[in-house]
Amino acid sequence: MLHPDTPAKCCSYCGGRDHDFEACPKRKADAEKEEAAGSKPPLASPRDRR
Repeated sequence: MLHPDTPAKCCSYCGGRDHDFEACPKRKADAEKEEAAGSKPPLASPRDRR
């Protein structure tokens, strides 16, 4: 049965419809992987190109 009083949920990160962006398990897992990998090296500036 439909529940029109319940707001629709849709995660903008993974497209899941059972949670919001803030509660996305994939987003949290990806953030943890990125932290474990360490900081990324800075991008080369246009001046560095030769």
